[in-house]
Amino acid sequence: MATYTQSPSAGAVSAPVVPKSKGRIVVNWITSTDHKTIGYMYLIASFIFFCLGGVMALLIRAELFEPGMQILQTKEQYNQLFTMHGTIMLLMFGRRSSPASRT
Repeated sequence: MATYTQSPSAGAVSAPVVPKSKGRIVVNWITSTDHKTIGYMYLIASFIFFCLGGVMALLIRAELFEPGMQILQTKEQYNQLFTMHGTIMLLMFGRRSSPASRT
């Protein structure tokens, strides 16, 4: 079995490659229906929420490190931070990266 490949002729001129602007690339990603692109967006969003929740966990640990040493201004801010950390890690990171979300 032989295969035939057509080689470009020596005198042929190819069309110039025009780079896309950064804004156009972002719009293509956001409006994409390609399953691989959507998968990458899920991975990126999950990683960002994991980092954000991790920073919140570090702030919570720093607040509890030693009695009397306050990182946050009020107890209300601590409660809000604790709630935001739980919500982000449970709903935004855990749900996006769990195998059950792929059904």
